[in-house]
Amino acid sequence: MKDFKLWTITFLIIAKMVVTESQIPTTLDGPFKPVTHRLDPSLRKGSSDLPMDDPRIKRNVTSNFPEQIALAISSPTSVWVSWVTGDAQVGSNLTGLDPSSVLSEVWYGKESGKYTSVAKGVSTVYSQLYPFKGLLNYTSGIIHHVRLKDLQPKTKYYYKCGDSSIPAMSGENVFETFPTPSPNSYPHRIAVIGDLGLTSNTTTTIDHLIQNDPSMILMVGDLSYANQYQTTGGKGVPSFSRAFPDAPIRETYQPRWDAWGRYAG
Repeated sequence: MKDFKLWTITFLIIAKMVVTESQIPTTLDGPFKPVTHRLDPSLRKGSSDLPMDDPRIKRNVTSNFPEQIALAISSPTSVWVSWVTGDAQVGSNLTGLDPSSVLSEVWYGKESGKYTSVAKGVSTVYSQLYPFKGLLNYTSGIIHHVRLKDLQPKTKYYYKCGDSSIPAMSGENVFETFPTPSPNSYPHRIAVIGDLGLTSNTTTTIDHLIQNDPSMILMVGDLSYANQYQTTGGKGVPSFSRAFPDAPIRETYQPRWDAWGRYAG
């Protein structure tokens, strides 16, 4: 009987080790002793940005249909929905789009295909202007922001956004509100990511993120690297000041931000 108990305990320990090694460790498994490795100088440094015609970042809607749809948590009972309509422009003499030409609406409800509420918001246009001859200016598409209020905590909502009068509405999307804060109610898994860039490695990182199904994502910046480009676009560089020492001002290629919005949205 003693031998049987010993064998059972040994089996359980080994089984636990196998399961633990096959899973991604969390802070609950720690603390861990830091492991440091010398940098291998033969490793390739950096990654090439995705080209603007890559299917993952290429504009795939027409006219005033929404793209770059994004959500931002305001509270357990409210959420911001943002998106872009219309074409951004790059050139010398630009006329920005009229934000009032397209409505900002979000239709939403608790059942798929049944939108019992409509919220309206505001819209604006962003422009990046340069005071030097030869540098190309940028003006964005119409950027829409709508706040959904009086939502129920920890509830799934289905929604679509756009302008119903055209009509030019997005397809259906879904989100779940946060629970009401309490000692036993909080995001069980929070993902903190930064320096994502817009490369093939970005896809790998996002796929890893999705597999872990976080309750909340905190993005800390450095997403598009638009400031590593000249206003004419072209190929990005690791260091703008070294690559373009004679540039009269630090340039950017703002369409890289639109590319990021399409990728994430």
